Amino acid sequence: MTFPIQSGKHRLAPLVTPQAFFDYLRREGRPLPRDVPESVILLFGPRLRNHALRQLHGKPVRELPHMIVLPGRPRGVGTYFVPGIGGPHLATEVEELAELGVRRFVIVGLAGSLQPSLGPGSLVLCTKALRDEGTSHHYARATRYAHPQRALTATLRQTLQGQSVPYRAGPSWTIDAVYRETREELRRYRDDGILTVEMEAATLFAVARYRRVAAAALFVVSDVLSEERWSPHFTDNRHHLRQALAVVVSALAPSSGASSAPR
Repeated sequence: MTFPIQSGKHRLAPLVTPQAFFDYLRREGRPLPRDVPESVILLFGPRLRNHALRQLHGKPVRELPHMIVLPGRPRGVGTYFVPGIGGPHLATEVEELAELGVRRFVIVGLAGSLQPSLGPGSLVLCTKALRDEGTSHHYARATRYAHPQRALTATLRQTLQGQSVPYRAGPSWTIDAVYRETREELRRYRDDGILTVEMEAATLFAVARYRRVAAAALFVVSDVLSEERWSPHFTDNRHHLRQALAVVVSALAPSSGASSAPR
C-alpha cells in the first residue's frame, strides 16, 4: 500500500479550508485577530516560550493567546508558541496563520544530534528535512526530502555569519514517533550526513510551499544519540537558545530583505 492511500493526494482540493473555518467563527460571533505579524518564529514547549517572553518583551495578541508581537518592527515580527508537538498539530497552526496573513515562518527548536562532532548547544541551520513523518505527504508529491525556502535560509546563514555565531548547516531527519528511533536508522542517517533529528521541519517546509509562504528552521542541539546510549542535555542550552532567538529576530527584521515567495 502506498502512502497517502489516495494517489496524487497533494494535487487534490481540500473539503475543509482555514478560510471556511474562519467564516464559521465569524458567523458564531468569534473575533479574529487583525494585523498579525508578517514573520513568525515558531516555538515548541514551555521552556522556549518562557525564554521568548523574558528575552523579547513582546505584546500578546488578544485573539491569539499564543502569539507575541515584538516591538519596534513596523512590518511585524512575532513569536508563536505551538501548544502541541509533531507534524499534524503544526500543519493546522501554519495553515491558519498563513490564512491570517503570516508570510514567513522560522522554527527555533530543539533537536537531537546524530553526529559525534555535534555536541549539546550547537546551532544547526536546516538545509533540508528527511520526510519520515506522515503529514508532509498530504501536501507534496513523494520525495525523500522537503526543503526550506532558499532566500530565507540564506538570510539566516548571512545573519549567523555576520554576528560571528558558530553553527553547522545540513539536513535533518523529521520523524513523528519519538520513541521509535532505532539504532539501524541512526547508523544509516548518520552515514548519510544527516545532522539532527526532530519532529516538525519536513511538515513545515511542505505546508509552507503548499501555502506559498516562506519557511526555514534553526535548531539548538538538546540531546545526543549514539549507538550506545541517548544523552539528554535539555537544561544545558539556555545561552544557545537565547542566541538562536536573537539571530532569527535580526534576520526577520525589515532590513533583512528576506523574500516572502517560495523558491
